[in-house]
Order: sequence, then structure tokens, then C-alpha cells
Amino acid sequence: MACMRMWARSALQYRTSLALLMVNSTLIAALELAALLVVYGNVPSLGGFSLSEALYLYGTAQTAFFISDLLFTGTEYLSARIRMGTFDSLLIRPVGVLPQVFADQFTPRRFCPLIASCGALAAGLSTAPIHWTWLRVALVPYTLLTGVAIFGAIWVFVGAFQILVTDATEVMNIVTYGGQYMTSYPLSLYGRNLMWFLTFAVPLGFVNWQPTLYVLGHPDPLGLPTPFRFAGPLFAAALWGVALIAWRAALRHHRSTGS
Repeated sequence: MACMRMWARSALQYRTSLALLMVNSTLIAALELAALLVVYGNVPSLGGFSLSEALYLYGTAQTAFFISDLLFTGTEYLSARIRMGTFDSLLIRPVGVLPQVFADQFTPRRFCPLIASCGALAAGLSTAPIHWTWLRVALVPYTLLTGVAIFGAIWVFVGAFQILVTDATEVMNIVTYGGQYMTSYPLSLYGRNLMWFLTFAVPLGFVNWQPTLYVLGHPDPLGLPTPFRFAGPLFAAALWGVALIAWRAALRHHRSTGS
């Protein structure tokens, strides 16, 4: 938290620039939501989901992703740090390396995309035909927390990969921002084989898809049993375990620039 406050104070020294960046981030997120609305302006449903249901699915995915963006995406800047030789300074401080990386270059503008995503989520919650029970109510924060945990583990993988393969940010964006995009739409759009891959190989299906099927009362296109709707934390914990192992292995193989 202290590192985040330090970076936030640094960003606040340039208030005009920060304000413009915040407006820009808000508009980009709003345009992405507008794209969803444009699609539904031409079709009554997509992948078996109506507009209100799609807004709920979109809102959970985007909100989870941007909360993870607040907490973990300092890993995006690792390749630049390694090239400039400043990553070594993190290794000698009496603080864990990973928390420092998470807080790296934190800026308040990361809050801005949450405006559109929370708006979509609120619209979905208020308009989707959901038969509310206590379990379905509890699944809303559960979905967000599980999504944040899974995206967080993916950000750790991003950091580990960038230590081993410098200047690979764009490659990892396929998994991070690509995962954000794919989970924002019904996975049933992507075909059965890709759904299996996104459920068990890269468990993006547990970010929001599986619990959303239960909340909205949709059957699983893969025919998975009902307990899988609640298996997200198990997959998140397993992914974090593998991610941390990959992170430690990457640190052991790091070679300093000597600067």
C-alpha cells in the first residue's frame, strides 16, 4: 500500500495530464460497452443471452478484470525495468519482490474503467430475468472475487514470463487483455473445443461464465455438472500455486544487467 501511495502521489504532481488520462480511460471503457450495445442493436440474442443477461456477464468480467488491473498489473512494466536495469533495485529492498511489482507505477486512472463496467453490471442486475435466491445473491460478489483471483494469477504468469523473455509484453497481452475480451461475451460463441480449452487449460471459464450460468438459469453447453458452477476458487487456488512456482523459477533464472 505504501508503494501504491507513493506512485499515486507521483501521478498527482501532473494533475492536468492525469485528468486527461482519466477521461481517456473512461471513454475507452465506455466505447467498449457501446460496442456491445451496437451488436445487440442488430440481434435479439447472442449465444443464447439477451441484452440484459449479456450486460450482467459483461459487467462481471470487466469489473473483475479492472479490479485485478488495480492490484496486479505492475507486472506489465517488468520488461522495461529489466531492459533499463532498474529491476535489480527491487531485489535488494527489504520487501517482497512481488508486492513491489504489483504496486509499480500505480496510478489513479486505473479506477476510471470501473465506471463503465460497474454501470453495465448494475444494469444487468436490475434488468436480467433472475429468480433471486440467497445463493444467487451470494454468487454475485463470489463471481467478482473469483474473477479477480484468476486474473491476478494470470498477471503473475505475465511477470514470470517477462523475466525469462524480455520484451514479450504484446505476447502476454493475448492472454490478459484477450482473456478480458473473451470472458465479456458468452463462451458459447467460441465453439465447443475452445470452450473446453478455456474451461480447463486456461480456466477463464471460471472467471464468470460458470457462476453466471447458475445465476441466470442457463444450462451448461458442455454439460458439466452443477458443482462446477462453484468450483472457481479451487481453480483459482491451483492457478495461483502454479503461478507462484513459475514466478520463483523465473527469479532464480534472472540475470542482472550489471548496471
